[in-house]
Amino acid sequence: MTATGDLLGQVVPTLVRVARRPGGVLLRVAGAGVAVFTLLALVLGLTGSGWGAWVPLALAGALGVPVVVLAVRRERLQAQTADLHLHRTIGASSRDLVVVGGVEPSPVQQELDALSAAMAEGAVRTARFLPRVEAAQRAALRAAGGPVQAPYLRDDLRVTIVALLGTVGAVPLSVLGSVVTAVLLLAR
Repeated sequence: MTATGDLLGQVVPTLVRVARRPGGVLLRVAGAGVAVFTLLALVLGLTGSGWGAWVPLALAGALGVPVVVLAVRRERLQAQTADLHLHRTIGASSRDLVVVGGVEPSPVQQELDALSAAMAEGAVRTARFLPRVEAAQRAALRAAGGPVQAPYLRDDLRVTIVALLGTVGAVPLSVLGSVVTAVLLLAR
């Protein structure tokens, strides 16, 4: 593993530990808001007449999707980085390399090769949706030494980012939906 891979292996678990509490709070707040909105919308749908009474329930369900996706992604990330700092992977050292042509690459040259391969990977933007994020993830995966060395980079970060934004948006929208649904229930 290169020094860049070692750095990623040290930084990512630290970032995950730092974001653990705020992420949990965000998920609990969004989950509670969506649950209240869903409960009120269900009561409105059951007591209402016509298909319009079920619209708030459909909206509550739509708000719940990013919250569930983010919760699943967060748990998976927590599991993948839980023991990352405890079990160091020992890769091949320069004395274990098979030398072709009689020239053994120096550690500096190995690091430069890994970084240039990561930069070349990051320059290719083939995705149509958030191409820079996808390219940065591929570059980080290449710099870290692949999915075996960096299992936390397997999941598509674009989905996680969209789920995070949807979860943040679900908090005020679920409060607004709950208030409107409660007013509709009281108006009956």
